[in-house]
Amino acid sequence: MKVASLTVPWVQSYYVRELYTALYGLGAFWPAFYGMGFLKRNKILTATWACCCALMSVFTYLPANKVENLTLINLGGAIMFVTGVLYLLFEKSILVQSRNAEGELAKTTADPVTRSIFGFQIGLIVLAMLVTRSSVTSLQAREGLPLGTQIMGWAVLILSLVVPFLHGLRPNSYYLHRLAIIFLAFSPIFIILTISYEGLFFFAFCATLLTWVRMEHHVYAYTNCKTLQRSPEQELNPLKPAIAATQDRLASLRERDFRALTLSDARIALFFLFFLQSAFFSTGNIASISSFSLDAVYRLIPVFDPFSQGALLLLKLLVPFALISANLAILNRRLGVAPSALFMLVMAMGDVLTLRFFWSVKDEGSWLEIGTTISHFGIGSALCIFVAGLELLSEVMVKGVDFRDEKQEKMAGNGSVPNGSAKPL
Repeated sequence: MKVASLTVPWVQSYYVRELYTALYGLGAFWPAFYGMGFLKRNKILTATWACCCALMSVFTYLPANKVENLTLINLGGAIMFVTGVLYLLFEKSILVQSRNAEGELAKTTADPVTRSIFGFQIGLIVLAMLVTRSSVTSLQAREGLPLGTQIMGWAVLILSLVVPFLHGLRPNSYYLHRLAIIFLAFSPIFIILTISYEGLFFFAFCATLLTWVRMEHHVYAYTNCKTLQRSPEQELNPLKPAIAATQDRLASLRERDFRALTLSDARIALFFLFFLQSAFFSTGNIASISSFSLDAVYRLIPVFDPFSQGALLLLKLLVPFALISANLAILNRRLGVAPSALFMLVMAMGDVLTLRFFWSVKDEGSWLEIGTTISHFGIGSALCIFVAGLELLSEVMVKGVDFRDEKQEKMAGNGSVPNGSAKPL
């Protein structure tokens, strides 16, 4: 049984798809604007960023009305499983390499409790694939949903959200470790509650967000390094007094002090807004969650229950937004700005967008034109509230994440520049 799609025509039009593809294309070549020096220092990172943007642009061309495909579900689950296993096997080398490249502290000891919890999360991915296969086979054969399969499905769904909190027994505050936990926590959800290519989108989206966080940090470190290494010709700059005053201010920062926002931070807010839209448009449309098939929720609730089934669909829709908020919160801390500063910048841009929609509201013409303009204004107004909710969620997901060790804290207290802020990968 499928619910009829209330597709808005312009959402799936050729021009909108071309717009998203063009934006991903521009984003792929964005690091080139910093010159060949940045590209030479970050060859692997820039190549990964370009590949992630190319992968994400593919999803804008896939149909929003999906048909149940067990092969694509298993393929997405297999990629998630392999990713988790590779991280578990090479965890120490990944953290050590990242620490050496970014001048940050990463816990590299192989803690057996942490690895056991990681292994259990990876096992939940395999169990989710088996449960989904059994459910799809039984439902397609019109044999109903076995009670054991239904119980196991709910158990996997609940455990995937509860088990990550066990990492508090052996806390590791490094951001890559935290993002790996979040990825494995939401993977079973995107296996059980998916009917087609959503699992592939989940992996590509997580890879793009992680690369975006690393790219922004390296751009910030590279620009700071160029500022500190000005040539003698640049000393004749008429803005020298202002630059000197800014450097004095940065040199006088102490522990728990933060840098001021700059113009480049607006780019981060724009990227966040773009990812926010892409998280929804890449697998659906703006009409409503009714454009999604109920085949996925029948694996957990075999009888029609609009409230419970709607809640499950809404859970799957909100997972990408939770990932975006967690990555922006980590980026907020990595760049050294005040807490919630980037979120406030996003909300400010949302207010500008809302004001634009407000002046576009019509009180004459056809009912369609009037309703469309009012809907745009309502969505723009709700965006600010939605971003505020994402900020609260991000605080829970990245609580305790740190990027400097005690030695670097002492250096910051003495006015020195941490190694990680001047040494890009």
